[in-house]
Amino acid sequence: MKIYENIEAERDRIQQCIQKYGWTSDHNLDWYADSIIEADAKPVFVEFDDGTGLLAHKYPDKWRIWSNPLCSRNNEVKKISEFAIEVFKDNKIEELWCDDVSDNIYPDLKKDSNLKLDKIYYHLYWPVLDMSKYDSNLPGGHFKEMRNAKNKFYREHEVTIRKASELSKNDLIRIIDDWYAYVMKKQKEDIYDIRYRKAVENGFRGFTTARVMIVDGQPVGFNAGYDVPNHPGRFAGVIGIHDYSVKDLGEILYLEDFDWMKNSGYKEVDLQGMEYEWELKMKTQFGAVIERKTDTFSIMKK
Repeated sequence: MKIYENIEAERDRIQQCIQKYGWTSDHNLDWYADSIIEADAKPVFVEFDDGTGLLAHKYPDKWRIWSNPLCSRNNEVKKISEFAIEVFKDNKIEELWCDDVSDNIYPDLKKDSNLKLDKIYYHLYWPVLDMSKYDSNLPGGHFKEMRNAKNKFYREHEVTIRKASELSKNDLIRIIDDWYAYVMKKQKEDIYDIRYRKAVENGFRGFTTARVMIVDGQPVGFNAGYDVPNHPGRFAGVIGIHDYSVKDLGEILYLEDFDWMKNSGYKEVDLQGMEYEWELKMKTQFGAVIERKTDTFSIMKK
């Protein structure tokens, strides 16, 4: 097992592993590198002797595995177990988190007498939409309210869409600041904003698209995403952030993303993991089907 802490120097190595074994919508080198939870974290690539690997974040007292290991599905538990035994040799490391890994992994790891698992912290459900089911006209009674809100929004506001690269990064950071301030008042759970800031700072490297919505001359939100590895025609819409400054803005930004994906010719869209029923209701109303369930949990030092 080799651990590479300079992922920039190992970009080709990591990309080759992702291209060969990647399959979840989190298997993206740059999004994983951006997605640290705390400022003292470092993205690290772990390569096993057989050429498989895993994406991880290293913290002073813990590690976090990012999505499923990059290997065949029937070897995932073995790779996590092997990595856990290795990292716990370091006396400073107290726990190893598995973030959003497939739900078959936890029960099998529980059988390993060498490991001590905490209870599952949370589950996510991941819907995928067949884009042939999405009609940008939003026909029918079910979508009447949404259709009316969309028409009213575009009738009352001047709306333009521009590439993120055409705007100042400060404009996008301001959107994140406003989003974070608003959500902090409403939500008491973990709110991870560093990943969005780093994506902006890094110019959305590794993304297929990053688009900003401008309403009445003011940048108010942006969408960004990329192609899912080894799923031809599947897109992952991983970022949708807005500043809550205009009524119905969230819904309009969401529909802009769908329209862009439809017009770009994508066959499927991974709508990202959702924990709550109200989130799933919003995501599945166009006919999306839940494709997988993931767990987040920690392995503790024995």
